Amino acid sequence: MAKFDKHLYPSVHRGIVRAAIQLLTLESHPAAQRFSAADADIMVEEAAAPDQIGDRQQGRGLHYYNAVKADGSALPLHPVTGGYCNGKGAPAPSPLSVLDAEYRTALALRTAGKDAAAMKSLSRALHMLADMCCPPHCTSLTYFSPYGLTHKRYESRAAELFWNCDLASLSEENSAMEWAKQAVGKVPYQTYTNLLSGSVPVSSGTWQPGTLPRICNALAESGAKHLDAVRGSEDAPRVQSIRERLIVSITNCAALLAAFDRDLTEQNPAIWQERHPYWLKSFHTAFVVSRAPLFMQFQDDGTVSFRTQDGKALGVGRFGRVLLAEPHDTDTTVRFRLGREPLLTLYPDGDQNHLLAQIRGQMHCVRRVSNLQGNLFLSQISFALVNQPPESARFLF
Repeated sequence: MAKFDKHLYPSVHRGIVRAAIQLLTLESHPAAQRFSAADADIMVEEAAAPDQIGDRQQGRGLHYYNAVKADGSALPLHPVTGGYCNGKGAPAPSPLSVLDAEYRTALALRTAGKDAAAMKSLSRALHMLADMCCPPHCTSLTYFSPYGLTHKRYESRAAELFWNCDLASLSEENSAMEWAKQAVGKVPYQTYTNLLSGSVPVSSGTWQPGTLPRICNALAESGAKHLDAVRGSEDAPRVQSIRERLIVSITNCAALLAAFDRDLTEQNPAIWQERHPYWLKSFHTAFVVSRAPLFMQFQDDGTVSFRTQDGKALGVGRFGRVLLAEPHDTDTTVRFRLGREPLLTLYPDGDQNHLLAQIRGQMHCVRRVSNLQGNLFLSQISFALVNQPPESARFLF
């Protein structure tokens, strides 16, 4: 088992993040000036955090974005998120939803001047992006499946190849630079444009994916083509696969860093413009919570709140009960962090056409819709935010 222990080396995630930052400098990209040495240090230190036991994103199945089954047969895209499900077959939280949420949170925090927190969120976004580039993470070869050893073999070999030296003389800076040099000229900058554009509804209750889901899907599908190299007994094809996918990881992470720089220069990024009125409806109870519309408000520190025109705010009580609370009632009023794990977590997609919400560990879909059409909603959906009051419903408040 020792030869399959990737923990004998520094985390490859650290190396990928460092190499992506170095790559921007090697290519003299303007985004290289965005990140200071302190920013780089924070991102590198945070890079492996989502894999640590006890971390809020170290969830069973969370880091998998499976495009195919372990036998190579294709898996379907989820009709709402437009992406692939996680290792437990759930649409969220998944690498896609966490990547999107952490990226937006990083933008919010950087805009608010909270640089260290912003770099941590951005690093977590890079972690999920790198996981989607790793073949075992997109081919259902999860650690808690019969293929766990196969997964570990691939990743331990990747660690050996990435650091490629005696541990006693290891320099993370130099090793990452060697990989960055190999990636020069391969960064898909143009692909990572309009990341804040969202999915749009189409017929039959499905959604057309936005920019970020399309990028993530393509990465997972290309990684799935390496399944034979991952599962096979021959080392040469595996080494070739690892080298190729490491370059893909580095170049895509560099592209996301460049997109982050570009999105920060936007005067009015889409995420800050949401002021649309909603009514919150529970489909299981057929109750509408509020008599007045709620306005979604994004804050500069990366939180979002729902408020009525008279100043009341959406809150969640001790038992997950949704209610309206007075602004000064701090015991029940909740401001929700994007991508964090409080009582209610919102995982935004695109321009807020729909949101994924986790309430006390249970995932729901929260979406803005023009009307309530039964065939638009899936069985796991419990709540929807509607932008016009339902014609007939009982109000809780």
